[in-house]
Amino acid sequence: MLGPVYPRVVSCGPVKRLLLVCYYFPPAAGGGVARALSFARYLPPLGWQVTVLCADHASAPLADVSRPIDLPPGVEVIRVPMPENAARGRRAVIGGKSGRPSGMYRAARHVSSWIWVPDSFAPWAPIATMYARQRLERGGVNAILSTSPPDTVHLVGLGLTTALPWVVDFRDPWIGLTYKRPPTPIHAWRQRKLRDAVLARADLVLATTRASAEHLSKAAPPGKRIAVLPNGWDPDFTQASTHVEPSRRLRLVYTGTLWDVPVAKSFFAALARALAEANTRALEVDIVGPYESAEKDLVQKLGLGDIVRFVGQVGYEESRRRQQEADVLLLLQVHGPGYHLAIPGKLYEYLASSRPVLAFLPPGEGADLVARVGGWVVSQEDERGIESALVRLLRGERPQGESPARQMLAYEYRRDKIAAQLAQLLNEVTR
Repeated sequence: MLGPVYPRVVSCGPVKRLLLVCYYFPPAAGGGVARALSFARYLPPLGWQVTVLCADHASAPLADVSRPIDLPPGVEVIRVPMPENAARGRRAVIGGKSGRPSGMYRAARHVSSWIWVPDSFAPWAPIATMYARQRLERGGVNAILSTSPPDTVHLVGLGLTTALPWVVDFRDPWIGLTYKRPPTPIHAWRQRKLRDAVLARADLVLATTRASAEHLSKAAPPGKRIAVLPNGWDPDFTQASTHVEPSRRLRLVYTGTLWDVPVAKSFFAALARALAEANTRALEVDIVGPYESAEKDLVQKLGLGDIVRFVGQVGYEESRRRQQEADVLLLLQVHGPGYHLAIPGKLYEYLASSRPVLAFLPPGEGADLVARVGGWVVSQEDERGIESALVRLLRGERPQGESPARQMLAYEYRRDKIAAQLAQLLNEVTR
C-alpha cells in the first residue's frame, strides 16, 4: 500500500505548531474524521507541525482499523477519555457498525438534548480543556484550531485563557441551532450564547460552504473574518485486494452512514414502484456503511430483500473501491432546516471517481456541484421525481461519467491543496 501523498510545497521559514482540537480522529471512523486527519498529515510539510487533541477511540461510536494513520514525524496525538458514565450511555444507544436500533437512539438523543448543551459530548469538554492547558504549558504552540461537530470542541477553545490565535472551523453550522431544534426557548438561548461567545473570541472563522459562511456572518460581530475552506477528498487511495464479483444487474452504490436519513424511506418506496413499472429486477443497491435497523425492515416489507444489500461498515479502502465499481453512485442527504448550508462529505469522493452520480439533494451548492459534472439531481421531497430517475436508469439512461471538466473540478478539492490554503491562513493570523 502506498503511503500518503504529502504536499510538494515545503515551507522555507521556521516551523510552527498548531494545537488541533477535534473529537473524532483515527482509528475513529465517520465523516468528521477525514478533515482533521488531512490537516495533521498535510500541514507539516507546509511549515505547520500539529498536536492533535482528540477523544480516545473508545469514546467514538465507529472505528476503522483497516487503514494505517500514516502521520508525518513530529505529529503529536493526545487522546482524552470521555467520562465513563457518559461514554457508556453513548455506546449503548449508538450500537455497532450496522443495524442500529432506531427507536432507542432517537429516545436517547431526545433525552440528551434536554440535559447537555451544546450536545451530548459536553462532559468531555472540561477534561479536554485540562489536557489542552497542560500541553500549552509545555510551550511551542503558535495557534489553536478547533473543528466541529461536535460543537463541544469549541468549548475547549473558550476555556483556554491564552493570547494565542484561535481558529474556529465549522464543518457544519452550529448544530443545536440548525439541524436540531432545541427542546425549549431556554435551551435555544443557551445555544446562541455559546455560539456567539465562540464567534466573538475567534480570530478567524472557517466554514465549508459559502451558504454556511453567510449564515455565520449574521451571528458574528461586525468585521469578523470568515473564510470558506471546503471539504475535499484524499488523493492517496489505492485499490484494495478485496474483490466484488461483477454483476449483470445495474449496480447502485451508496457509501456513508445511513442514520436518521428520512429520504432513504422515500428512495426505497420509489425503487419498489420503479421496478414494478419497468417489470424487471435487473438492478441492485449496495448500502455500504452503518445503517438503522428500521431501514432494513422497510426493505424487507417492500419486497426488496433480493435487490438491496446492507453491507455494513467497511474500511476506507474498500469503501473507495466499491465507489469505483459502481455503475451509478447514490447520494442521500438528511433534509430539513439548515441542511442546505452543508455539502455531504462523500460528494467530494464521488466527484473524484469516474462514476455517474444520482443525488437526492436540496437546491444549493451540493446540487450545483453534481449538476456541473453532469450528474442527476432530484429534490429529496420529490418522490415522483425519485421514481422517475430510477425508471430512466432501468431503461438504460445514465448520468454523465468522467470528463475533463470533472477532473479539473475534483482537483480543486484535493485535501492536500485545501491544507495549503489553511497553512496560508494560519500564517496570516500568526503574523
